[in-house]
Amino acid sequence: MGIHAGIYMAAAILSAPVLTAGSGANAATGTMQTSEMAEQTDHEATKSVQVSFDAPGGKESGEEGNQMENETGRKAVTVEASVSVGAQAAASAMAGTADVSRFVLPEEARVLVVVEGTGASNCDVYAFERSSTAANWEKRVETTGHLGMNGMSNHRQSGDKTTPIGVFKMNTPFGQAKTEAGFPSDYIQVDTSYVWEDDSNRLVKGSTREGEQVGTSGYAGYYDYVIDAGFNPNGIKNQGSALFLHCSGEFKDYTSGCVAIDREQMKQIMQLYGKYGSGASFIAQAPKGTFGQIYNTYGVNQGLSPDGNF
Repeated sequence: MGIHAGIYMAAAILSAPVLTAGSGANAATGTMQTSEMAEQTDHEATKSVQVSFDAPGGKESGEEGNQMENETGRKAVTVEASVSVGAQAAASAMAGTADVSRFVLPEEARVLVVVEGTGASNCDVYAFERSSTAANWEKRVETTGHLGMNGMSNHRQSGDKTTPIGVFKMNTPFGQAKTEAGFPSDYIQVDTSYVWEDDSNRLVKGSTREGEQVGTSGYAGYYDYVIDAGFNPNGIKNQGSALFLHCSGEFKDYTSGCVAIDREQMKQIMQLYGKYGSGASFIAQAPKGTFGQIYNTYGVNQGLSPDGNF
């Protein structure tokens, strides 16, 4: 096979055009590049592909010296391809108007839940997973849900029935339902002795302080599966507490500030959380079209909402 024929074969394999073919005594090299820009994202990942194949000695098109023997005495031609994977990665990393690849999170982040407010107390909810810090985010769950009765806010106060805007580390998996395969090892099946304390913003067994008695029948269905969203982790007074991701109940299309989704999807997110353990799951919450304001806000304001106009 001649050098040019070999380059054309490699180009066909890579589905990209050969732009240049080197000549002279040094090497015969073809280089090709393609670039695809994904809509709705300015993030692009690029990877290089090298293909080597044998080329017999001799002349090609009357030109001499277009081949170089490698260390084994055989002829080799290398084609380097720079292939854009931005479009493919972006397609799998979009959650409504949020580009998941743009969130700045700790290296240990493996699960990201994205809550996009779509108006009133309605929202779309997505869950993504990545197997390592360098891996792309892959969508695992997509569903609809409900927010606080008064929508979303980055100025939340206790009792205002809004869902806080921001990026938070999820914690404390619990529920009234029994643990299942794939659930977190620290999942707690709660009963009437458990209270989510208002002042500490923590789940405590046998507490006599003010808070939500999360194991009582009044929360049946809603609290089958629950994960704390991680808002106000320091229990700052009057900022709100017990703001969870939990199951939807019957007859209600709003919450007091939590995010509620169907039971089956909540179970799937619980299993994603359990796959990597505590400290690896995060949640990002914002109205549609405003995620650009929160991509880099994890950990700001002592775990409260970021500043900005939403």
